[in-house]
Amino acid sequence: MSAAAASESPWAAGVKAARDNALPSLLILLAALALVVSYYQVPAVRAWLDVIGEVNRANPTAFAMLCTGFSAGFIPWVFRMAFPSLRPARPGLDLLHSVLWWMFMGLIVSYFYALQGWWFGTEPSWRVVTLKVLVDQSFFTVLCGAPFNAISHLWKDSNWDTAKLRAAMGPGWYRRLVLPNLLPNFLVWFPGNALFYSMPPELQLPVANCIGCFWALMCVRIAKHSGVKE
Repeated sequence: MSAAAASESPWAAGVKAARDNALPSLLILLAALALVVSYYQVPAVRAWLDVIGEVNRANPTAFAMLCTGFSAGFIPWVFRMAFPSLRPARPGLDLLHSVLWWMFMGLIVSYFYALQGWWFGTEPSWRVVTLKVLVDQSFFTVLCGAPFNAISHLWKDSNWDTAKLRAAMGPGWYRRLVLPNLLPNFLVWFPGNALFYSMPPELQLPVANCIGCFWALMCVRIAKHSGVKE
């Protein structure tokens, strides 16, 4: 590790990642905003999205796993395979890991959204949306989403070497592995949460997955800030 990399603080790494991804973050959020506004203003878009919502309502577990595994696992893998600089060293294992991981996370997130609906209600009021965003970002993301994703991607980028993973999980692991990712996470998901929590419950996960497809690509940067070395 270079002296500059070693001295870079988690906050500085997070600021750099947020700055590097500011423009694509803005673009994906504008696209999500257009989708949400279109749902409430364009009958044809509403009818199309309501069909997806009905499928989700009829098969919530299968929908959460398949939709998230495809959007956050398979699509980013295809994107990475298209660019030699991003192509994983072991494409088959990378695809298997990505799809299975995001299927698992899709299931966890879908139950969390349902729990939030039970706690705060399902109407898209300012109060309900604000409470859900705050609980999501202040508790779920900090304690579950961000650390789980960081560990999962670190393990994958260490070629599934559990010895390297254990070495990286020593004292201060949260500061090294998670904090650099939290700032770009908040940059995307604070406004992203506000957008998809404004949708009906059965459409929150599909809209979140539209944003999550992009976020999964950003997650490949986690290991670059983790300092995993021999």
